Amino acid sequence: MKRRVIEICSVCIIAIIIVGAIIMRPKALGNINDVFAEPATSRSEISFTAEAGDKIKFSFSSKIDGGTLDIILYDSKRNVVKELDRAKELETFAILDKDDEYTLVAEYSDFVGKFKVAVYDMK
Repeated sequence: MKRRVIEICSVCIIAIIIVGAIIMRPKALGNINDVFAEPATSRSEISFTAEAGDKIKFSFSSKIDGGTLDIILYDSKRNVVKELDRAKELETFAILDKDDEYTLVAEYSDFVGKFKVAVYDMK
């Protein structure tokens, strides 16, 4: 009888942990993912809305064989909110100061390689 109670309690605890993890995981706002074998010059962008005080997470990885790559977050008035550092891998955060529509832009010039940047709302 004790064993049965322990099994039921264990299953309930595991279920609560799984449901909590699903509820608490960050909300994906979008991503940019590109690969170029030949030099390319262009820009890719995604837009999302956020509220004042939202904590936004940026996960970035790249393999740059040539050229330049800049990842920049703009507000709706095209003011720079955050410019991501150049790195092979980077995870960084920004706390937004106003309700607005934001645009994440990947600007590349003579770029050869691959990159991926994903944006999450951590609330």
